[in-house]
Amino acid sequence: MLRPRLLVTCSIVVLVSLFSGNSALAQQKTLAPADFIAWLPITDAERKLKAPTIEKDAGAEILFWRVHIVDELLSGGRDVQRVLYHYVRLKVFDEKGKEKAGTIDLTYGDRGLILDVSGRTIKADGTILELDKKAVYRRDLVRAGALTRKAISFAMPGVEPGAIIEYRWRESDDSNAIFQVHLKFQREFPVEKVTYYFSPLPERIVGTLVMALLPFNCQPSPVKVENDGYTSVTVEHLPASRYEPYAPSESNLEAWALLHYQQGERKDPDKYWNEVSKKVYSELKASLRSDNEIKAAAAEAVASAKSDDEKIAGIIGAVRTRVRNLYDRDVTDAERQVYVKSLPKDRLRTAAEIYKGGIGTANEMNVVFAAMAQQIGLEARPVLVSDHTQYLFRPKFTVDTYFLPNIDMAVKQSDDWKVFDVSTKLLPPGMISWREEGVYALIADPKGPIFIQTKPTPPEASAEVRSARLQLSPDGTLEGDVEESYSGHRGEDYRAQLADKSPAQREEWLRDRITKMFPDADVTDLKIEYFGDPVHPLRATYHLAAPHYAQATGKRLLFQSSPFHRAIASQFSATERRFAVEFPYAWREFDEIHIQLPPQWALDNADSPGRLALGPTGYFENLLTINKANELVSKREFIFGREGALNFAVENYPALKKAFDLIQVRDQHSLSMKAVN
Repeated sequence: MLRPRLLVTCSIVVLVSLFSGNSALAQQKTLAPADFIAWLPITDAERKLKAPTIEKDAGAEILFWRVHIVDELLSGGRDVQRVLYHYVRLKVFDEKGKEKAGTIDLTYGDRGLILDVSGRTIKADGTILELDKKAVYRRDLVRAGALTRKAISFAMPGVEPGAIIEYRWRESDDSNAIFQVHLKFQREFPVEKVTYYFSPLPERIVGTLVMALLPFNCQPSPVKVENDGYTSVTVEHLPASRYEPYAPSESNLEAWALLHYQQGERKDPDKYWNEVSKKVYSELKASLRSDNEIKAAAAEAVASAKSDDEKIAGIIGAVRTRVRNLYDRDVTDAERQVYVKSLPKDRLRTAAEIYKGGIGTANEMNVVFAAMAQQIGLEARPVLVSDHTQYLFRPKFTVDTYFLPNIDMAVKQSDDWKVFDVSTKLLPPGMISWREEGVYALIADPKGPIFIQTKPTPPEASAEVRSARLQLSPDGTLEGDVEESYSGHRGEDYRAQLADKSPAQREEWLRDRITKMFPDADVTDLKIEYFGDPVHPLRATYHLAAPHYAQATGKRLLFQSSPFHRAIASQFSATERRFAVEFPYAWREFDEIHIQLPPQWALDNADSPGRLALGPTGYFENLLTINKANELVSKREFIFGREGALNFAVENYPALKKAFDLIQVRDQHSLSMKAVN
């Protein structure tokens, strides 16, 4: 699971303070930068600019983007908060730019916070229109093949060709440890100039660590010391960021830099990783101290287990039941404050302390897991895992633990190591996030690092299964009972979407999803089961009544043989592709649909869409049969991602697109039937 790294003991307090951003921001002492208080003057050159300078067909271009990073000590010097002040100025050149710049989306992470949004439009005639605070709202942005991102959105007033728009916002950032910050340089518009201003952390926090800048996909200016006490770095002439479904992560495609603190130069990667391995192992060993309560809990958790896999599943279930994640939605701010006050000042908490307290970080939950595993004779080690959503980890080049952001536990089974993460509560025991599958990981060992590659789960582990018994009426209405289930990563996707919703809202979400497939449908008797129990697939049942499913043409009815897939567009509509394709995980879809045809009606031809071989990665198949009860039985199966075949180079895009287009054609396969005497 992606979570802040606990590099040193004091970082725990830092990260908790950052997570509880509302209270920390209220205590801020450092004054906001001057350009966050008063708008900077518009220059004559900006007013006279008639065309973009970076991409000739851009339509709009960012003239500058300034970010001030403020880190300061709070609460008597024990806590640290990080705030980023953003200021963007943008020029609109034509109608395309007007449309794109009319609505602005500011995205942020699950633990981030955006405040104090302000903006204005300076029209070509000099008229100034201020952004109405009521036009600012929060929403979720969902894209295929990407994480759902939270966003602050707002519509700028009076946008027109020739106008200059500018907007500012304040952001709390707790996505990284306090000693590391990701400097993003590209936005949805081309950027003429982006500058980050920052101040080194106090010496009593960093000790002998030195600040360093590691750029990716760009060449920043030399670091410059400003007159106001800030240090700055600038990048110029950046193209707009591009979105394509299922593209590699932004960090692998776009310009950015890692601003971080490190101990001296790292000219010897092997030496660095050797030191990291020993340090992480030593920290875990000191934290594995158990007591009689943990011993008893471990024994109870595995009492009925008959194999090591069952024992591990039992321990994971016991930890999830007893220890709540500090960042769970049901943990209150008051409970977090109690947690902070209970932290030891000069060491990490022991497994016994974590278990007794009942609340811990994701890392601490894994410590309890390791301690309980040890009690039943299993060998467990901490493992630092890279992440698909971040920059590709390469031990010889990405020499920093920033690129191994996830701390899980590896258990030795026979001669192999298997990675577990107790904190992924939306997944069954034994599964880790797809972000951590098929990537490099470092197992901490007292003798030195052990690098492994985590294994992707097979398609069958993340299945979308649907069964239905329906009746088709002569008037074209399709009606009956439907059952759907979602396991593994597919179940996690939906559980995450439903996490913030009440039971009534979850049912409404399901109803909306169904009516997108069947407009004007009446959906009743909705029921969602196992939402909070990932041991079982997420299950939904409902009664469907969809009028006009079949269309009358003369004396015949026309309908499609895959009711639940017929309206789904191809995943790849673009004829050309700039980036490689990376699917997040392998999956399986299986539908068995029984459609009772009307009495005295018969199909003209029940031909099947057939089978489509996809090579080693999988296949698609849809077989149609008519049984003795005059039921049309459709069995559709789609398996993709076998043997970890999830990544496709740009040159393979035409073949991949063709395959998904052919599947779409098969899902729209039509049948006709007529009344018989």
